[in-house]
Amino acid sequence: MSQVLKLHGPGDLRYEDHHLPEVGPADVRVRTRLGAISAGTEGAWYFGTDPQLDPGFKPGRIARPRFPRLLGYEKVAEVSAVGSEVRTLAEGQRVVAYYGHAEEFILPEGRLIPVPDGVTDVEAVAYSLSTVALHGIRRSRLQIGDDVLITGQGFIGLMAVKLCRLAGANRVVVTDPFEMRRKLALQSGADEALDPGACDVGATLRDRYGSDLFDVAFETSSSFEALHDAMASVRRNGRVCVLSQLKGDYPAHPMFGLEFHLGELELITADGRGEVRKLARWYFDAIRRGAVTGISDLITHSVSFSDIESGFDLLERESESVVKILVTYP
Repeated sequence: MSQVLKLHGPGDLRYEDHHLPEVGPADVRVRTRLGAISAGTEGAWYFGTDPQLDPGFKPGRIARPRFPRLLGYEKVAEVSAVGSEVRTLAEGQRVVAYYGHAEEFILPEGRLIPVPDGVTDVEAVAYSLSTVALHGIRRSRLQIGDDVLITGQGFIGLMAVKLCRLAGANRVVVTDPFEMRRKLALQSGADEALDPGACDVGATLRDRYGSDLFDVAFETSSSFEALHDAMASVRRNGRVCVLSQLKGDYPAHPMFGLEFHLGELELITADGRGEVRKLARWYFDAIRRGAVTGISDLITHSVSFSDIESGFDLLERESESVVKILVTYP
């Protein structure tokens, strides 16, 4: 029997007993070693700000949400049992996988990705959001020498700084309202970090660098205002890649108005469901080669599985100090 955490509605988290079925021939049972809280995705469900919860939400690609539902998806686990037809995994092996906050879980073999030696659990649990940033960079068609703007310096934004540098970006400028995150961005390789609450980002960048500097912008903050900043900052025919799910009320200014139309901008979205296995393999190899470093520097908090709600309290009360919250398991 395993305990799992389910969300019964915004702000209503409950631990429940989950009786694991027998391991099927192609299945693998895992015991969770380390997890994490996704401030964007999980926070939106917990605080009730996800657009799918809006009464006016019209289902299309995504169905209307139902409760109760499992919460969480970033996991490092250890294989505790394998089915008779499993060939690529063995008991005791470390893996990463997408599943909710749970002590143990059963998944098909194909949904698990092995973690190689030389990669710590903390580095491994970061694979999920790191591959989101990597998938977006690939979709943006970033080229060597391109100048880049990144709005938002949560975990995805900070990883985007590191990965844009590896991809050959020239100048990297970021925006974030919190001083601690701006400092982390500079330490991660950004050339400049602006406070969007203290300046008009588009006007400031045009005055400083001219109107044709930024080739690509990445929006990682979930903010419509930040998306507008990105559109106002890239050159004509520039590309804007949205890596975060936009949330909250639409702003007063026209989102796809003159900046978008007259700039002949290309808007790209990336939801992180690209070639996850391939991108995870690259990420793990980059860690082992020393090409990607400093992952542990982006971890700001840790909570236990038995007290996950305290992590959401941190997001609500101390958001200026939070980048990434780990979830530890006994």
